[in-house]
Amino acid sequence: MKKIIFVALFIATTAGLVAGEYQPTEGWPYLYDQFTPAIVYYDNGKAESADINVHLLNNSLHFVDGELIKVVHDPHHIDSVVCENNDVLLYKGNLYILRVAATPHIVIGTTSEVDLNSLTESNGAYGNPTTTGATQNIASFRDHGNIAAQRYQEMIADRHNTRTLSTTDRIVLVINDREICQANKRGVNSILDKNQKNAFKAFLKENKIKWKETADLLLVAQFLESILVFE
Repeated sequence: MKKIIFVALFIATTAGLVAGEYQPTEGWPYLYDQFTPAIVYYDNGKAESADINVHLLNNSLHFVDGELIKVVHDPHHIDSVVCENNDVLLYKGNLYILRVAATPHIVIGTTSEVDLNSLTESNGAYGNPTTTGATQNIASFRDHGNIAAQRYQEMIADRHNTRTLSTTDRIVLVINDREICQANKRGVNSILDKNQKNAFKAFLKENKIKWKETADLLLVAQFLESILVFE
């Protein structure tokens, strides 16, 4: 398929990658505070419009169909999702990754997932541990068939009546459209051979990298472009 080149960078703040004020809840476990208009591009060149959101527990793409929220069950044929707000979502390594910036062979992106430990916190009296509440919490997120657990308007009504969800946010590098590593020293070292690690060590000595700053991450990506071999 003809690849679309995005020249604009999505940056959460003017300096670095910082989460906004919106927080998902048990009744609204989504990446965005509302379903957003988007165009979904497939690897066969086809495209279609939909109002979409990313479900943070199972990292699935949901879309509104009338009064129902439905689930994209086979995301492996999705090339990208371009939202009306200019966000670009890529499906890589079973994750939807929000594209932040890119060099020719490396994408810098962010992922957000529900902290599963928060779903097992005590709901019992006097702080006694209980698994009942956690089971109910997890069950409320499950998809049945290709229809999400609740109707669209029901979810909107309930979204603020449930507790806030804790999320785990990560910055990642997608290498050559295939390999994914965390955007930190350990993550980058995990994809390098011995000689490349030595070059990377020297690079870090010369450059004080701030791993949450977009400009610094682009510097890392440009360095990797110079030492990695891309097929």
